[in-house]
Formats: sequence, structure tokens, C-alpha cells
Amino acid sequence: MRNPHDEHWGVSLPKDHDALKALDEYCQEWGGLSRPEATRRLLIEWSKLRQGQSVTTWTVSPPQPSAVGTKKPPLHNQAAKAASRVLDD
Repeated sequence: MRNPHDEHWGVSLPKDHDALKALDEYCQEWGGLSRPEATRRLLIEWSKLRQGQSVTTWTVSPPQPSAVGTKKPPLHNQAAKAASRVLDD
């Protein structure tokens, strides 16, 4: 259900755009966030950083790049969403 006090909009990029590929990688690194949630999160992070606020208070850390041929298990989607809510504070 949409909150009437929130602003909603849509975006698009060409399917082969580098930014879209980067967004999909970000989504996967944070446990399978949706594109809209990842975009919302990136916008909030950017805004806070511009204002000199910290965005390092996470309940979950992003996975670190692993050695070639090894894979770390993905974060659970609920954990990634919980980390996202930290930005709303």
C-alpha cells in the first residue's frame, strides 16, 4: 500500500546500460534487493553523504569481494531490508 505522503515515480534505462548492470550487482550484493529498493537506498545514501552525515551504521555489512572461484552466501533479503531502514532514520 502506498503512503499518500510519499513521492512515487518510475525510471528506465536501456537494458544493456552499464548503470543498470551496476544496480543489479548492488541488488545482489545486498541480498537480493529489488531495483526500486536499491535505487531508494542509493539516493538516501547519496543525500546523507552530501550533508556530511554518516551512512556507516549498518546492521548488516555488504559482502566483501571474495577470491576467484569462491562464493560467499548471499545476505538474506530481510536482513538487507533491515539495513536499508537504518537510512530512513
